[in-house]
Amino acid sequence: MVRIRLRRMGNKHRPFYRIIVTKSASPRSGAHIEILGTYNSLTRPSTVTLNGERALHWLMEGAQPTETVAYLLKREGVLEQFFAKRPKAKANYKFLDKRTAAMSQGSAMDEKPAKTEEAPVEAPAEVAAEGSEA
Repeated sequence: MVRIRLRRMGNKHRPFYRIIVTKSASPRSGAHIEILGTYNSLTRPSTVTLNGERALHWLMEGAQPTETVAYLLKREGVLEQFFAKRPKAKANYKFLDKRTAAMSQGSAMDEKPAKTEEAPVEAPAEVAAEGSEA
């Protein structure tokens, strides 16, 4: 079986990835069939360069993307083209709906509500006086 997956490149603590087509049995950094693009997760927002035409070709040939690559393909619009040509294939990608929903929910939780400034509450003078007597 042929897979579309990420190959880690770069230095220690500075990874970037190539999006490659490879046989499923080959190791992560082993031989590949074709390089489809790159993915850099360190930039904000993360950058993806992808040959969408070739990615669509490999999907039509039956290549299975990993979960991360499937998300990137969806983000770049390649999966929508694939689903337009093969509507029944969408059933195999249900995990994308859950992941996208979880990510949007997570981003909503990251937004901090506006802080309202409150006047600092001072301790009553009686309580402060009792503390000094002891």
